[in-house]
Amino acid sequence: MLGWLHVGPPPPARSSALARELNVADPTVSDAIAALIRKGLVQRRTDPRDRRRQDLELTREGRAVAADLARWTAPAEIATSKLDAAAAEGLLQALLEVLARLQELDLLPALRACSTCAFLGPRDDDGRYRCLVDGSLMTVADLRVDCVDHKGRELVGSDQ
Repeated sequence: MLGWLHVGPPPPARSSALARELNVADPTVSDAIAALIRKGLVQRRTDPRDRRRQDLELTREGRAVAADLARWTAPAEIATSKLDAAAAEGLLQALLEVLARLQELDLLPALRACSTCAFLGPRDDDGRYRCLVDGSLMTVADLRVDCVDHKGRELVGSDQ
């Protein structure tokens, strides 16, 4: 939960959004938030646009702890940094496909990756994709795992 709050929204850092993002029940999130508040790692802040709502935010100590936790990926980053460009692109493509399949099976919480986005156009003859949000051409190396403009394929045309 600290990691999710550290990386931040979208969507707003509210307990119902956290439950949806982390694929857990609301009471589980409420218990975790209460514990993090008691430890001084998280605080509640009233939403200035809607005084009935409270957002969650990391305290200074919470940001420090979350930043330390975020380093868990360092060994994989070091190992993959030694791959040549073709191997790195192949690995990224394969991992994005695996993540998309896991999400389709409801084994992963919300995923805002290009591989699950309605705005990812098909590959062209040169192997590039087109982002339909801004029209940019993207190679495999440009594909994102967490994008603020993401729209799930199943959500396009719905009210959500």
